[in-house]
Amino acid sequence: ASATSEMLVNNSPNIQCNYVSLINTGATSVAVKFGPTGVDAPVLPVSGSTTGDFVLPPNMLVPLVFAVTTTPTYVRMIGSGAGPSIVYVTPVGA
Repeated sequence: ASATSEMLVNNSPNIQCNYVSLINTGATSVAVKFGPTGVDAPVLPVSGSTTGDFVLPPNMLVPLVFAVTTTPTYVRMIGSGAGPSIVYVTPVGA
């Protein structure tokens, strides 16, 4: 699988985005990486590795909320297999 391009987590003007909600409704795990710009491709961890990337489990029923830098915040993702990996990304104000 290949990583997604950087995606801007945009919110309405004059609302500071301090958090991002993510839910993976797909059938495979997804590695996620956040950054202000120029986000490197996320890496799915293997035994003994410390990538620092977050991993969303498959078939989530409730979202995880991550604290992020204020806007602009970008996100990149990569699925663990043939998929599908379906991740919903929602900016959340403070």
